[in-house]
Amino acid sequence: NSLVAGMKFGFNVYGQDINPLSVLIGQVKVADYSKDDLKKSLEKIRLFIENDGGTNIDVNFKNIDKWFKLEVQIELSKLRRSIIALEDNEIRKFYWVAFAEVIRNCSNDRTSTFKMHIRPNEEIERRKISPISAFINIAGNSIIDFEDFRDSLENESLLKNGKYIRTSCVKWGNSMQNILTEEKFQLLLTSPPYGDNHTTVTYGQFSYLPLQWIPVDEIDESITLDYLKVINEIDSNSLGGKNLVSSKDLEDKLFPKSKALKEYFHFLTPDERNKARKILNFIGDLDVTIDNFLDKMDINSYLVWTIGNRNVNNKEVKNDKILIELLESKGLFLVTDLTRDILSKRMPGRNNFSNMMNKEKILIFNKPY
Repeated sequence: NSLVAGMKFGFNVYGQDINPLSVLIGQVKVADYSKDDLKKSLEKIRLFIENDGGTNIDVNFKNIDKWFKLEVQIELSKLRRSIIALEDNEIRKFYWVAFAEVIRNCSNDRTSTFKMHIRPNEEIERRKISPISAFINIAGNSIIDFEDFRDSLENESLLKNGKYIRTSCVKWGNSMQNILTEEKFQLLLTSPPYGDNHTTVTYGQFSYLPLQWIPVDEIDESITLDYLKVINEIDSNSLGGKNLVSSKDLEDKLFPKSKALKEYFHFLTPDERNKARKILNFIGDLDVTIDNFLDKMDINSYLVWTIGNRNVNNKEVKNDKILIELLESKGLFLVTDLTRDILSKRMPGRNNFSNMMNKEKILIFNKPY
């Protein structure tokens, strides 16, 4: 995680994401917790559950019975009540993260992909899993991980009275609209989702089930996205998720900035060109977002992008070259580029739109002014 890495080097860190679950996880990673408070809170959760004899299901959403067995719903509801009963909101956030992992692991959704796919009925019936036991185990391990991280900060003299000596903040926001800070930064670390939402990793789908159980106001009171409405609501509001600009207008805007993008579309048939509109829309959204980023970057700052190329319509979309050309058109220059293998990412399988990606680029740029 780039925020954690930044803290280890003693940086002021700021993160922003449109996905509420990503925001929650980021907030917890940079928060100043007392180890003793976390341990005491976990014991309170244990005691609460031991004394909770209720069988009520505390949430209701479309197809809840499809995604969760009844006994799982009952245990998840007990866990939810036990976390809500904690007095400190920041402490609750720590346990909401552990709760989110339990929800993913205990649902009937396959965990082998980011997209939501129901497990076979025989497998659902065969699975015997206790959300409460899983939660206690995950939460306990999370406390150990937190202790290790804070010890590493302590060893580097980056804590004072248990607090991080620099600033750390994570907010919910749509980066296509604005970056919600007045600060200027010297380093940006980011990774766009490599292409249009129809064919790439659906982080919103991945987050959908946990967010049905976690109260939205527990994460960030400024969240306005109605992500509980439909499964793909988060993805449709992310880069490339909506087509609000005509393809002709986007071509006129983007082709002068990127020769690689223009060449990709030049060799497409009319039918292929129509299917590739989402690629064009994604690059358009990315272009707008870059301008918002650059407004917050200081003179002589650096931007590190992780991006992958992909095949659409059986032709390679050279995202690395497109990004380089977009940034160079805005006055930045490429310092260096690195290639690495993708070893453990869960990526979309082979389909009519895209082949599996096994490599990605790390591109480092300098903003001289």
